[in-house]
Amino acid sequence: TACHHSTQPTPKASPTAAEDCRTIGHDAGETTICDQPQTVVTLGPNLLELLLTLDVQPVGHAEYFPFPIDVFDQPAQQIPYLGERLTGQPRNVGTAHDPALEVIAELKPDLILGDTLKNQDEYALLSQIAPTLLLTYDEPQKDWSADLQTVAQALNLSDRAEAVISKFQQRQMGLRQEIAKKVVQTPKVLLLLGQRLDQEIRIETRHSACGGLLEELGFEVIVPTTLKESSEESHAISLEALPQLDADLIIIEGFNSDITANAKDPIEGQLQVLKQQWQTNEIAQSLPASQNGQVYFTTVYLCHALLGPIGTEIFLEQLQQQLNAQAIDAKNSP
Repeated sequence: TACHHSTQPTPKASPTAAEDCRTIGHDAGETTICDQPQTVVTLGPNLLELLLTLDVQPVGHAEYFPFPIDVFDQPAQQIPYLGERLTGQPRNVGTAHDPALEVIAELKPDLILGDTLKNQDEYALLSQIAPTLLLTYDEPQKDWSADLQTVAQALNLSDRAEAVISKFQQRQMGLRQEIAKKVVQTPKVLLLLGQRLDQEIRIETRHSACGGLLEELGFEVIVPTTLKESSEESHAISLEALPQLDADLIIIEGFNSDITANAKDPIEGQLQVLKQQWQTNEIAQSLPASQNGQVYFTTVYLCHALLGPIGTEIFLEQLQQQLNAQAIDAKNSP
């Protein structure tokens, strides 16, 4: 019912001597948390997604890209997709890869949520500031619901997590069925990732997050014949090789590592250069999908950062809108 299927059992809290304390197992070990945390810091949009899913607001947050501000004072414009769900103005605590420990300490949090791959080196120091959970959130075969339950246990909100999961499953069933009806029109999908066409672009396989989701919907995620047996999530590919692939639909995940707080629209800013280059590139425009209006741009956030219920729902809703628009255009064309 999500991007991936869990390969790990649901973590369970172990009671400690104190009745209001519990020991939470996570990807970096075990952490004891007492009472109900009220001030939470998130180190990355993936962790912020889980927190907001449980209707909890952060006091501090770290994005993937650096922002030259102390406070996210306009979160809806500064934090892609999730900012509009923030009711306050969290402190900027650096980046997910390089959190500002002094700023985090000033906030006196009682829970820190971090990423195993990005924050392992700081784990000991973070744990001195507050109880810290590290989650390996970007494993393709890991179900987001297991991480959500871990965070919910830490927050004493396990019942809320179960309700969220159930509601998500019900809501997604109809949406997926609607999208599946469109698969017959554009069954073969080419999934690309890049910042600029004149730099490295990558082709994603069915083993990637959104590649797996698209295959669940009935699409065929196509790759060169030489890569069909690959278990990797993505591979570098040249622009010149794309005409050799028979794609009905192309989905391009764009990103821009230069995004700052000065960007008027951080989501559009992720895609602007790539869109412009695609529209003016001779090879890109020669592809049947381009000529048929079957090219869809999205951001790297949805397939690589927001793998939980919020990101999955946004990705599916946008895909449905794109497919519906294509169907209308095809119907109106002479």
